[in-house]
Amino acid sequence: MTALGDATVSIAVPFLALASSPDAPTQAVGSVVLAGSLPRFLGPVLGSVADRVSPRPLLLLTSLLRAATVGGLAVLALGGAVPLTLLLLGAFLNGLLTTLAYTAGSTFIPRLVDPMQLTRANSLNSGAMMGVPLVGYGLGGSLLHLSGQAGTLGLSALFLLGLALAAPALPRMPAAQQGAPMRPLADLREGWRVLRTSRQLLAMLALSFTLNLAMSLINVRAPVHMQRLGHGAADYAVFEMLLAGGVLLGILLVTPLERRWSLDMLMGWGRWVLTLGTAGLVWPAVGVWWSAALVFGVGLGLLEVAAVTRSQHLVPLVLRGRVIGTLLALNAVGLSLGATLAAWPVATPWLMAGLSGTLLLLALSWPYAVQRSGDTQLQA
Repeated sequence: MTALGDATVSIAVPFLALASSPDAPTQAVGSVVLAGSLPRFLGPVLGSVADRVSPRPLLLLTSLLRAATVGGLAVLALGGAVPLTLLLLGAFLNGLLTTLAYTAGSTFIPRLVDPMQLTRANSLNSGAMMGVPLVGYGLGGSLLHLSGQAGTLGLSALFLLGLALAAPALPRMPAAQQGAPMRPLADLREGWRVLRTSRQLLAMLALSFTLNLAMSLINVRAPVHMQRLGHGAADYAVFEMLLAGGVLLGILLVTPLERRWSLDMLMGWGRWVLTLGTAGLVWPAVGVWWSAALVFGVGLGLLEVAAVTRSQHLVPLVLRGRVIGTLLALNAVGLSLGATLAAWPVATPWLMAGLSGTLLLLALSWPYAVQRSGDTQLQA
């Protein structure tokens, strides 16, 4: 239900931004994407919270507050165009709560399952989170056509309450690190220490940074691109559906492929598929963008499960929240840079060509990072 709510929100919000600033559409959408990504800079603090608070009440609280935030935007949208300032505030609050929920959930799953079943567990979880948006993006596009932004956001708020309904059934678990005081700067240093002592984690961080930049750039340019060359929300919904479908396919492939090849090899393949998908976005035709979205999604899905599982192997339990928080903070730089680049008056094909070249270099460098790394699991 959370994934369904996220999908419909992601369809509605860009067009709410377009309505708020019709004279500067690209800048408006870029500002909203940037506001939603800024909370990731607080990742080390949020990761410290996830390490020190029991996961069940934390997930319950984030669900309730997210539903209230999106519901508030829906009420505002009933009166017409939402002022850009309030839309930016809503995007920031939603991003803050989403980041906290993601950090808490990422530390929760490895505590529920046997280490030998971790890849399968991550595949099932990611598959659910990526498979549902196949329906959600189509639903979001249809709701926008039938009931506008207010109706779409109102239903999204109800979907986001799903986690609040499920949270009481989750097992009671203590915090991963009980009794330790909050030390944001020290936690940031500790998270960075873990990252910089592993070549594989650094290589995964470089790709994650680039992907966050790419997704931020695509999230800004795609709705504007579909508005100019296609049929607006309908074509954008298809684009997102194909992207999510590719991600789901990539996720489903990880478990059977891992029986024959290592996670490191799967991450290498995922990098090449991502490069191919991004190269397709150089061509402006809407149909080519749809095909490229599918290919890009497959690479993203392969990396989603393989990288999460590999990092869970490398990072000890008591440090996972802080390491994930540090990763989110560093990735926020990529998100902010992507939103900034998207607002520049540079043609979309040139931006996508630059992304393709960067991903190509990262794909070529991955075997070096694997060969030079002897990591199995870092010590706290």
